[in-house]
Amino acid sequence: MKKLTLPLIVIAASLVVGLTFVYAGIFSVAADEPHWSLTHRLIEATRERSIAIRARDVEPIALDDPALLAMGAEHYAEMCTGCHLAPGMKNTEIRAGLYPQPPNLVEHGAHRSAAESFWIIKHGLKMTGMPAWGVTHDDRSIWGMVAFLQKLPELSPPQYEELVAQGRSSGHAHDGEESGHSHGGGETVGPTDANEPAHDGGPDNHGASKSPPPAAVHTHADGKQHVHSASPASPLDTAGLFHDALSSGDASKVRALLDPEVLVLESGGAERSQAEYAAHHLKADMDFMKTVTYRLERQTGDTVGDLAWVASESRMTGASKEKPVDIQSTETLVLKKTSTGWKVVHVHWSSRPVGDS
Repeated sequence: MKKLTLPLIVIAASLVVGLTFVYAGIFSVAADEPHWSLTHRLIEATRERSIAIRARDVEPIALDDPALLAMGAEHYAEMCTGCHLAPGMKNTEIRAGLYPQPPNLVEHGAHRSAAESFWIIKHGLKMTGMPAWGVTHDDRSIWGMVAFLQKLPELSPPQYEELVAQGRSSGHAHDGEESGHSHGGGETVGPTDANEPAHDGGPDNHGASKSPPPAAVHTHADGKQHVHSASPASPLDTAGLFHDALSSGDASKVRALLDPEVLVLESGGAERSQAEYAAHHLKADMDFMKTVTYRLERQTGDTVGDLAWVASESRMTGASKEKPVDIQSTETLVLKKTSTGWKVVHVHWSSRPVGDS
């Protein structure tokens, strides 16, 4: 009987100590306080052994398919850069505040086996912020990202941008999404708004041809029309596509048009990268644009070498969060010509209620 009593006492005492430790709040869960050294080593060993054991059952596929690589680059650009960075990309605010900090895959993308990378991307990692992408993506999409990670440390910024552009131009779509440009309505630009001369309220195409090609007019699902210039490479057309993407809630298209180091100024604040904007104000901006009626009143711009600017004045009416909206808005875009087309490097939005001086 005494032989049984001692183990029971030890177990009971351990439970008391454990409960006291938990309910006294001794262990800090703050992300800005590192783990104790022993805790860190224990978690790291547990994670690495868990990954290694489970990755044994993964059967790698051939990763030398250029189409697979391009698809992986496009997926990585849309889903991973905010935490794991990209060639030429500086540290992001969201990455700086994560603990444990996600690895910089530009430097360490190939440090794991293909099987381990596949398992991690598909299943995610608890207590790290790494999501399980297998919930929303099929295995081929994940193998594409694995193929890309093997090449990532070798890529220069221009090579990275080119590979991402190849993936986007191939029409790859994330699972559950349609490829190509999708419109959800919200624009009310009339067919003449984008083609009138500047003094009549249309765009002032400085540096462009005196007789520009006819604009392309298409109709949204709600019957409203929108105009794009005939040249897909023009800064003016890029500005139109940027607005289209915001109004239709197409986050991937918005990000595709933004330079990785874009500076966005709005509401008195600044977001200093594509990833930072995507993690903060992008969703709110898209939600707002979906609920209001937008009318372009004046647009002007100019191009000097590889830089351009487009300034737009518009009026937005409707309701947002059950409150009436009637505002005069101005938008300034600065664009840079790259090997994959014009990219927005600076956005400045300002607005005031109609009637305010």
